[in-house]
Amino acid sequence: MKWFVMEVCPRSHPLMLVPPMIGFADLREFGAPVPIDYSLIDSRRGDEKLIFPREPFSKAGHAILEKLLANTEWGLEHNQSITAYGEKFLKKTDELLKDVDVKSKTNEELASIYETLYEFQRKSHVSGLVWVVLEFDHQLLTRYLVDYLKQTIQSNHLTLKAAEAFSVLTTPTKDSFAQREERSLLETASQVQDVRLKNLFASTDLDALDVKLPKMHPSLSRQIDDHVKHFAWLPYMYEGPAWNRKYFLQVLQGLLKEDVAALLETARTRHEKTRARQQEILQWLELDEKHETLLEVAQGMVFTKGYRKDVLYHFFWKMEPYLKEVGKRLGLTVKQVRRLMPWEIPAALRGQPVDANELNSRFEHYVQYVHAGKREIYSGKAAEKFLERFDLETMNAASGVRELKGDCACPGRARGAVKIIESPADMAKFNSGDVLVAHATNPDVVPAMKKASAIVTDMGGITCHAAIVSRELKIPCVIGTKIATAALRDGDVVDVDANHGLVCKLDSNASHGLALKIR
Repeated sequence: MKWFVMEVCPRSHPLMLVPPMIGFADLREFGAPVPIDYSLIDSRRGDEKLIFPREPFSKAGHAILEKLLANTEWGLEHNQSITAYGEKFLKKTDELLKDVDVKSKTNEELASIYETLYEFQRKSHVSGLVWVVLEFDHQLLTRYLVDYLKQTIQSNHLTLKAAEAFSVLTTPTKDSFAQREERSLLETASQVQDVRLKNLFASTDLDALDVKLPKMHPSLSRQIDDHVKHFAWLPYMYEGPAWNRKYFLQVLQGLLKEDVAALLETARTRHEKTRARQQEILQWLELDEKHETLLEVAQGMVFTKGYRKDVLYHFFWKMEPYLKEVGKRLGLTVKQVRRLMPWEIPAALRGQPVDANELNSRFEHYVQYVHAGKREIYSGKAAEKFLERFDLETMNAASGVRELKGDCACPGRARGAVKIIESPADMAKFNSGDVLVAHATNPDVVPAMKKASAIVTDMGGITCHAAIVSRELKIPCVIGTKIATAALRDGDVVDVDANHGLVCKLDSNASHGLALKIR
């Protein structure tokens, strides 16, 4: 079988990836018509590749699409289920870990806490993988809906672009956690009216501001502390770090140099404006009930992907004191504890010996192979040897390609110099106006995304990170090219026509006018 890399998860570990990769083996629990019996994790120093056999993955995706087209209500119901699983996971995490003194718990109590939370984690994470299989490789629903919109626009003789219509109609109209945080901090900034207080923020370094603010304005200082408690976990991902008080003080310093009232009004009315635009487009298109529902399903897919990830980040943030305590009792570092398999934590707390050398080896390199629900784990040289059995797709032939085709995640057009960004370390080379090219983006590289003139990825789908963030930032984005990171190199000049899903390499003398946006 041919295998392909679906995604690369940086700064990850088995406690995050092993549950969903086992869950892929049988998604029928969550409504998928067929399972994916095979999966691989290839993890090296915390960067974990999710690898699947091409044919079974594609077969499962097409089966999900067929089920959805035959029963659109199932899609709406499944989105509701994903949200419900996430809400239960969030609530249970807070119930078992919020303000809990883990040091006072017995080993058995700690084991029971993890076993309980693992099941909530599994259901919340794995339920969303139905849509991952549908979208992440071939963007099956995206392409179906964009093709349908093109035909409808042509038959109605409209000037509307299908990519733009699809982008608007699949934009969620309820706040993500990140949008809640933005609005909350803007509301805090809007309360800074006193001239002396404004001067304090404007002219004081962070350390001094942190000390002086509680004395000058205790209520505002407490409000910022509350903000930290509610939103510090947003960037945590799987092993941190989280935001802290000084981070938010620094953001407030920047906000107070801008028109806070205008920014707050934009944040408060963003969904209202999106809904109005959606209704306008729907009136023009005059879609039938089936396709309106499919677009509603797609919009729900975008929202639930972000929600599911956020709930997972919150969980790992809350787990940090727990993992430190487990490490202390087992004589391990937190880094080593994160290399335990989920079932090994309760077992170790109940007395099963742990090999620290094996955990160190897993950090350097481990492989998990799942077939029909059975697990095989290899580390070190054994992992390397095991991988020789697999026929993994390569993109070597892509080096001569001058035009790439993908899907529009956010419409628009831009020209710029390519920078391949796969990790936070790569961001040092990124300049404002560059075109960000990645296998798939992740929250770690958002600072570079904010400076990009356009974004291009190998993998995609409307629920992928690049699609969601590019729409929030209104940056032209082409996803699902398959070969962008193989076909392009740092410094290549490209024209990104997201309206048509095209990325074209230009001659070197076309560098004049880099970062040109054509909206």
